[in-house]
Amino acid sequence: MNATPTRTFAVLLALVGVSQCVQAAPYDFLTVTGNGIPGNAAFSQFTSPNGNGFITVRHSFSPGGAGASDNNNLLLNPSEFPTLFPGSGIVEGHLAQTVYNHTSTVTFDLSNYAVNDKTVFGIWNITDEVTPPPGGPPVYRVEMLDSSNTPMSLTGLNLIGNEDNQPPQVAGEHELVMDLSNGNLSFGTPLTGTTHTDAAFWDNLPTGVQTIVVHGNLPPLNTVGDGVGYYFAEVPEPSSAVIALLGSVCCVAMRARR
Repeated sequence: MNATPTRTFAVLLALVGVSQCVQAAPYDFLTVTGNGIPGNAAFSQFTSPNGNGFITVRHSFSPGGAGASDNNNLLLNPSEFPTLFPGSGIVEGHLAQTVYNHTSTVTFDLSNYAVNDKTVFGIWNITDEVTPPPGGPPVYRVEMLDSSNTPMSLTGLNLIGNEDNQPPQVAGEHELVMDLSNGNLSFGTPLTGTTHTDAAFWDNLPTGVQTIVVHGNLPPLNTVGDGVGYYFAEVPEPSSAVIALLGSVCCVAMRARR
């Protein structure tokens, strides 16, 4: 027996409702906690809101290289990237600050986190006030390592996009760019903002990645330093309630067809 128009319309409404429920917040950003201590004693942790584990963060600076705001993650609150991640709202991040004329490494340990091709890594607001000296190391370089600490190719990374953090955070003066052939970070296309760069986000991290290291080698400029924000996000699996609702709607649709 064919479904009545009313029943068919009700099924369509249910399907639309489920679709909107699934798509309402396609990304969940990992939450961040830390000890608030700057410098080589810094410790922070990203935690999955979906049970996928955690990512720990540690810093290593040359003597005097840690800025006063290093590991003060609250300075990144609020952060929001509504164009690239609609529905995600205010998100949490980790702040590392390197004083100019110093070196640093910011190490993200992913060994206790279930990385997949939808895991998102983001960087916000690197300096555009200095450039590498001729023949010198890049100001910032991203390196990804496997379980044996062997560097991995970054050429498969997918740039989700660039976006400015929302006010009251500063707007970028340039676009943030990563050279996937070597991991070097730099600033590119001029923007309408006034401070450093916007944020860039990538997914499709290399399979088997265990560690992400951001190397800093800042030329001289001032004694304040450059604060950089880091973010991780993930695509949540549909909840059991949503899956059950989908199953119910499918059953209703099949009965309606009969």
